[in-house]
Amino acid sequence: MQFKEYFISMMRYTRPHLSEAEEEYIEKFIRPVCDYTDESGNLICATVSNPRIMFSSHTDTVHNKSGKQKLITNNGKVLTSDSTCLGADDGVGNYLMLSMIDSKVPGLYVFHRGEERGGIGSMFIAEQTPDLLKGIEIAIALDRKGKDDVVQFQMGSRCCSEKFAKQLASLMGTTGGDMNGSFTDTANYVDLVTECSNVSVAYWDQHSKQERCDLELIGKIEDRLIHANWSSLEAFDYEPEYDSVPMYGKYYSSSGYSSGFTHDTYWDLYDLCQREPRKVARFLDEAGITEDDIMYSEVNEMNGNNHIVPYVGTPDSGTLLNDTEMGAYFSSENRHENKNIVVDQYGRYVFK
Repeated sequence: MQFKEYFISMMRYTRPHLSEAEEEYIEKFIRPVCDYTDESGNLICATVSNPRIMFSSHTDTVHNKSGKQKLITNNGKVLTSDSTCLGADDGVGNYLMLSMIDSKVPGLYVFHRGEERGGIGSMFIAEQTPDLLKGIEIAIALDRKGKDDVVQFQMGSRCCSEKFAKQLASLMGTTGGDMNGSFTDTANYVDLVTECSNVSVAYWDQHSKQERCDLELIGKIEDRLIHANWSSLEAFDYEPEYDSVPMYGKYYSSSGYSSGFTHDTYWDLYDLCQREPRKVARFLDEAGITEDDIMYSEVNEMNGNNHIVPYVGTPDSGTLLNDTEMGAYFSSENRHENKNIVVDQYGRYVFK
């Protein structure tokens, strides 16, 4: 494939789940190479009979609107856009899988629908058509930020063995990086597939205006994926293991699972932001929450009460607030009378 030209033509589409632009994108780039589409809209291709490895990506993005966007290249290397996000999450994964299919790399390829809406397509496969995964020992998502990561934990629990992760990192020519991930579609397959992971594909700051990807690194990752000796990759058994990683709907800590906002609540709020952006902005403004609070607050640390201490400023600044400093972070005129601001388990500022 002519990497840059083809990839950039893909990235022009802004593709909210089930939008017209997503459908147009699928018809132009994805459907022509796939064997069939299932009832949930997942597009599926097998390059060999009885594949043992599945490769995963998703077609939807978190753009506010369906359509096309202006793309900006910096020094011919870094790609950004003028939109609410770039959509490299997971346009990069889509492109890489298309290139692997074109090169006949052995595997089962699934272009999932609705990952950004909670893994709709992968949940359908796991619950309704699990036979698709018969014989699959390894599921690898191409849907991770950064350039070195091989994810070993998703949704707070181990999704692949440490030994497998080391093999995969070696195969990809990376260090293995950060083992902790949040969620992508392969998390829905941990009860059906022995080893499930997610690997970095050279995008950063996903879901934000600052989202960008590195064209040079993507080309190198493409080359590794095409020329890797996938038959050398082994699947291993491992014991269940949990980590203090925030999850959709609930999170896990040493004290067990604690409930938080559910999928429905999250997406109700997401839809509200789409329908009534001015009301949401007014509410946040009156609560004293700024754009920096939202963009740069990070899940960083859990204490005994399962509270997470946020960063102030950029994540790289390393400036942390303790409980007493939190009170000074918000100006008095923005604080509700007789209410304190605390940080809940998701790093959100909440009036108590």
